[in-house]
Amino acid sequence: MLIRGGFWTDVERLLELAPGLRWVHVNMAGLDHLNLKLLGERGVVLTNSQGVLDRPIAEFVTGAVLLWSKGLHQSVLHTQQGDWSPREPLSNQSMSTLILGAGGIGTECAKALKAMGFGTIAGFRRDPRRLDPVFDEYVSAEQLPERIGDFDVVICSLPAAESTENLVNDQLLKNLRQAVVFINVGRGGTVDQKVLADALSDRPSSLAVLDVTEPEPLPTGHPLLQCRNVVISPHMAGETVERHDNFSRVFIGNLGRYLRGAPLSDRTQMY
Repeated sequence: MLIRGGFWTDVERLLELAPGLRWVHVNMAGLDHLNLKLLGERGVVLTNSQGVLDRPIAEFVTGAVLLWSKGLHQSVLHTQQGDWSPREPLSNQSMSTLILGAGGIGTECAKALKAMGFGTIAGFRRDPRRLDPVFDEYVSAEQLPERIGDFDVVICSLPAAESTENLVNDQLLKNLRQAVVFINVGRGGTVDQKVLADALSDRPSSLAVLDVTEPEPLPTGHPLLQCRNVVISPHMAGETVERHDNFSRVFIGNLGRYLRGAPLSDRTQMY
């Protein structure tokens, strides 16, 4: 069965309607919204579309960094105000980057930045043995509070999990550089957004680009909406026009494997 709606959640009803179901494929990578335990108990194989959106998200992240480093976000405000104030943009080579969540998306972000001549790129992930060689160094969870202030660019691509809930908290955010760009393309719940708003208010030379928030959309009056140095996009970093064709190719490839009795790709571990 192909589930095309990314945020479909009614596993119980599906199993009611199709008690003989053996395989579900979901057109997205993140599956934190699904009852994996129930699917596993019923013997249903679940596959996803991991990797399809990695490159588009990396392109979005690269654009977000340049929005800050080249001062384009300030140019927008200055244009609206009729202000013509020359500034000195940062070179790519001069900037250091930390990627929180150096999995598929984080690794693709690192590759995109490297291709554009960015300087040192460090990565954090739970299993350092799985860190891609594109990263110049590994930063452990214990090192994060003291190291996060070393970087001009902080990219968050953390998945939703118990271990990542509010992982980017006061302990980390208070140590950000005075001038930094913070980008979140992972999950909104991994960042303490009230603390982030406070950190940005104290750092007028910084910028946050948030493709994800918790909740979505943010309610009127939320502290992040009051910050002039925040850009929020509606969870669309990877939503390119071509994504549906790419999703279809992944599913059709797996359908062929399923009919041949071959192992399926992007199979999800059940808990």
